[in-house]
Amino acid sequence: MTVHEDAAQVLLRERQADPDSASMLAKMSASLYEGAYNRQLIGWVGQTQRDPAYWPPHQVAALMDVLDGLAYGRIVRRRVPVGASPGPDADRQGNAAKLNAVSPPFRVKLDMSQNGADCDGTLSWDEPVNLWRALGVRVVHEKGLPGSLHAPFEVRPWRVPLEVGYTLPSRTAAHLMMEGAVARWAYDDNEICLLLDLSRIGGTVGTRRLPAGVEPFSLGL
Repeated sequence: MTVHEDAAQVLLRERQADPDSASMLAKMSASLYEGAYNRQLIGWVGQTQRDPAYWPPHQVAALMDVLDGLAYGRIVRRRVPVGASPGPDADRQGNAAKLNAVSPPFRVKLDMSQNGADCDGTLSWDEPVNLWRALGVRVVHEKGLPGSLHAPFEVRPWRVPLEVGYTLPSRTAAHLMMEGAVARWAYDDNEICLLLDLSRIGGTVGTRRLPAGVEPFSLGL
């Protein structure tokens, strides 16, 4: 078992030790089994050859950790259009050519050999960009669909690891824990989703102070 899978096992034990969290874990597992989930959203966090319905409990715990971060504003996100979804992992040249379509200020460098590297490449940007942060306020859109309010969070130039295609939720969670950010280009998705964990590096990458009452290590709601 890898280091990031070991870390996911710790997350699982923590959730199982708390009754409310254990109940949420069971509900998430049931929704995955029933197919009642947004595939693009789940793909941002993890994607494997096995259907999420059959992911082991520690991977579901890692998935929930990232989804909770997105829902409650700990993790900010931004979609970066590519215009195409990734091909097979072995087609490094083909995927690199597709990624050339990413528009400035974003730039993608794909590792052409990978050779056991911790990621498939990097996503960087050379001027401040906005990511979006959930405020924890639930709303109902005009079509009756549930959602939440989001506010922009401006991030200075940065470089983050890129994961293409298949990857375990625990690896995504580990990138957020260790590097504070990760970019995901999942199969069947024509956009890269950039994720950044404010609790890890929010005070470092922001171009200005967070709004009054909102601190990097708390929701401030």
